[in-house]
Amino acid sequence: MSWVVIDEEKCTGCALCATRCPRCFTDKEGIILTDAQEGNCILCGHCVSLCPTEAITHAQFKREDFVEIDRGVNFETGRFLEFLKERRSHRHFLDKKVARQDLETLMEACRWAPTGSNVQNVEVIIYTNPEKISKLSDLTIDYFVWIGERVRKKIARLEAEGQQDALDYQMTFRALGLGERMIQDRESGRDPIFHKAPVLMIFHSVSPTSAPKDNAVLAAHTVALTARTLGLESCYIGLLEVAAEYYPPLREELNLPQEHKVFDTMILGYPKLKFLKTVPRRPIKVRWE
Repeated sequence: MSWVVIDEEKCTGCALCATRCPRCFTDKEGIILTDAQEGNCILCGHCVSLCPTEAITHAQFKREDFVEIDRGVNFETGRFLEFLKERRSHRHFLDKKVARQDLETLMEACRWAPTGSNVQNVEVIIYTNPEKISKLSDLTIDYFVWIGERVRKKIARLEAEGQQDALDYQMTFRALGLGERMIQDRESGRDPIFHKAPVLMIFHSVSPTSAPKDNAVLAAHTVALTARTLGLESCYIGLLEVAAEYYPPLREELNLPQEHKVFDTMILGYPKLKFLKTVPRRPIKVRWE
C-alpha cells in the first residue's frame, strides 16, 4: 500500500510530483498514480512540498511540518561572497563559554544540511567540558606517538626500495616526529590538537551508508557558516578523525554507537584574533565543456 494518498478533487493533474519523482508517481494521461513505499521512497518530502493544491498526503509526515516558503528571503550575491571570503580557520579563542541556546541553534541549522539519498543519519557529539576535551586531546597525541615507530619503519622500507622521491614517501616523511612535537607543545602549556577551544563537535554516522564523509562535511560546514552569524568562528581538526580510526583507546573514550565512525571534527568559540583582510587564494581550475 502506498504511503501517499492523492485527493482527486484537489489534484489538477499538473504532474509536478511525477516529474520530480518518477519512482513513486506515474502520469497516466493526466491521472496521477502513486506507489510510494519503503524501497523506492527516500522520504524527501518533495512531492508534498511541490504540490500547489495540497492534494498530496504522505503517511510518513505530518502536514503541519511543511512550512510555507518565504519567497522574499534572499541574499545579495556580492555580500554573500564577501561573507564566504571572510571565513578563516581560528585556533585562538576567548575564555568565554558558548551559550547552550546558540549551540542548539547550530544543531537546528545542521539538520537541514543535505545527505546522500536523504539518509539523514549524521550524529553530533558536543563537548563543552574542558577536562573532557583535554582528555580527548591527550589520547589523540598518544596515537601519534604510538604510530611514530611505524612511520619510521615505513620510511626505512621505502628508502631501501629507492622510493625517496615517491609521493607516498614524502607524505610519510611529513608525519615523522609529529607525536614528539605534539608532546613538546603540550608540555609548554599549549593544546596542539583542540587549542583549548570551548567547544568541540564530532560528526559521526554509521559507516556503511550513502556518502558518509560528504554528509558529515556538509553538516559541519553548515554549522561553521551559521556560527559566524552568531559571532563564533571555527576550525576543522582532522587529527582526531585519523586517530579515532586506528587507536582503540580513543574509540573507547568516544563511545560511538556500533558501526559508527568519525567523519569530521570541528572546534569553535569566540575568536581572540580579528582578521582585517581576506587572504589570497589560487584561482580554481575549471574545465568548461
